[in-house]
Amino acid sequence: MELADYLTPERVVLLAGSTKAEALGQLAEVLASTGAGVSREELEEAFWRREKMMSTGIGYGLAVPHVRLPGASDLSMAVGVSPSGLADYESLDEEPVRIVAAIVAPQGQHEAYIRLLAEVIHVLKDPQARRAIIEAGEPGRIYEMLVEHGG
Repeated sequence: MELADYLTPERVVLLAGSTKAEALGQLAEVLASTGAGVSREELEEAFWRREKMMSTGIGYGLAVPHVRLPGASDLSMAVGVSPSGLADYESLDEEPVRIVAAIVAPQGQHEAYIRLLAEVIHVLKDPQARRAIIEAGEPGRIYEMLVEHGG
């Protein structure tokens, strides 16, 4: 699975805010404005429904909010990086979240959705790759590193 098939350069951002709400809102906006097929509001609401079940902060400074929505046009993702961390994003290891990889999929793409989720986690669990991505400071470079390590 190639991350470049689901992630585009314009879907990689430095997170402007310092909270979970700001991060989820920014990534929902990025996905909505780059052809995900659903509105920012639909995405943000779906992310929060998912978060109420259990935080998507998986540890290692990572969060992977992921949702399936009937109106989504295709499986896609956006990545936001906060070098200073999002302290209010609950995480299994209680460390601040620094990388948020948001995934949206239409209904009926369950297998690809699970494979993409697994690939993102695999790439971002590598401590050297994660550190380089957090320190990159430039979305274009972050995109290059993600697609270089993924797939």
